[in-house]
Amino acid sequence: MRNTSKARKVRGPWGARSRAVVVAAGLMLAALPASAAVAGGGHGGGHGGGHGGATLTVHRGESIQAAVNAARSGDTIRIEAGDYREAVCVDHKGLTIVGAGAGRTTISWPRWNSIGELPTATPTPCWAAQEAADAEDDPTTSNDDVSGLFFLYPDSPVSVSGLTTKNHPASGIAAWGANGYDVHDTAGLGHERYGVMAAASRNISIANNYEKGVERPAPFYGGTGGVGLGDSDAAAADIIGNYVEGYNLGVFVRESRGGKISGNTVTGNCVGILFFDDSATEVPDTSHYVEGGDFTISNNTSIANNRYCIAGRDGSQLVSGVGMSITNADHVKVVGNTIKGNHPVIPLGAAPINYPAGGLSLVSFAPPPGTSPAGAPDPGLVRNIKVVGNYFADNQPVDIWVTRPIPGTLLQGTGPGIIIRDNHCTTSDPAGLCG
Repeated sequence: MRNTSKARKVRGPWGARSRAVVVAAGLMLAALPASAAVAGGGHGGGHGGGHGGATLTVHRGESIQAAVNAARSGDTIRIEAGDYREAVCVDHKGLTIVGAGAGRTTISWPRWNSIGELPTATPTPCWAAQEAADAEDDPTTSNDDVSGLFFLYPDSPVSVSGLTTKNHPASGIAAWGANGYDVHDTAGLGHERYGVMAAASRNISIANNYEKGVERPAPFYGGTGGVGLGDSDAAAADIIGNYVEGYNLGVFVRESRGGKISGNTVTGNCVGILFFDDSATEVPDTSHYVEGGDFTISNNTSIANNRYCIAGRDGSQLVSGVGMSITNADHVKVVGNTIKGNHPVIPLGAAPINYPAGGLSLVSFAPPPGTSPAGAPDPGLVRNIKVVGNYFADNQPVDIWVTRPIPGTLLQGTGPGIIIRDNHCTTSDPAGLCG
């Protein structure tokens, strides 16, 4: 249903969430700078009749989008040091994009003002696709769907490295429908949805990136996730060695199967690492359902993820102080992680949390009535989870929490195959898991 007020919905940590954003009626900033010629007269010697493999160079003051438009799948675009005020759409092309280094090459978006106004975006296939797929979004504008680098159904592998994305109202670097997606050694600051994300994709590597959230005018919202993976079956995903601070979720994997989350550092988020399955995919394909699981979460450091968030499809979840959480998923190993200093911090006047806090929570959580898409299967109970050899310290109220049915709530019990042993911890609910 069309939203006729200036209050819009954007995607929060577990789906859509209300958030007031005023769209500036008179603010007319173009999404891309004026068209500029690709350096070196085009393809640096041309394609020579072949397909792909050329290198294009974007100099300071020139347009990255112009280079993307001129490139063919398989080409490399090198971006020299500088600040490029752009939101780049890569439509059905697989490219390698290389900056001069994180902090030297920056793709940025104009700063939002104090009441959350967004500059007007020039429509592109990427933003239009995201707008169309998000049923909760305001259909009158795509301003909030603008990402720094968005790869829409690339027809060959994608690689991005050596650059910073900053301040985009959707994501920093994103891909839909990729087979081969490698993002490494980048930085992101203040994106509204994700720093780096992949959806409906396979053969994914997101490694050694730095992501920091910025709290926006709507209370307690710092961006959905620093690193996100969603709606990806047979993902073969490696999420390795990233640093995420100040988002609602540090690393967020939802409705995805197959991969590992290893060697990441997450701090100052509401939840450090969330592996979540409610079986209801979101974007880009809301008709396909992936049963989330078959991941290893190992050797990560999750410290003081004590921000306060309002989350959930209906905004009913109040969350703070969660080091890691496995929700409704199956066949997940949690091995060799350091999880410490995670405890709820509730701002003055805010409602108490209602999502299990502490070091690690294993949760079976029924979606609130009416929030799942029609035909979505029951996600089932959390099951076949191994929690072995982790180090817990100073988590409150407990180091390890395992779900149980609680009358009057949406919490349910566990399925079979829950193994918890050989962990360094002191408190658990139920008691005895640290013995």
